[in-house]
Amino acid sequence: MTKTVKVDGQDVPVLEPTEIIETFTNIKTGEVYKDEAAYKAANIPPEDLRKDVKVIMPPLDLFGKS
Repeated sequence: MTKTVKVDGQDVPVLEPTEIIETFTNIKTGEVYKDEAAYKAANIPPEDLRKDVKVIMPPLDLFGKS
């Protein structure tokens, strides 16, 4: 069952991400850290860190059933 919300009186499905992938990279050295705890343990200052977030969403049914 898909969750829905009412928008202007119509039920609109709420999409949840299938997967969220976070990548932490040191800007100066190019080193990639496994997770937030790994770069914090290495005492990397926040200004030297790049965080990339990739959100994978479920496929959309763009063609209605007829």
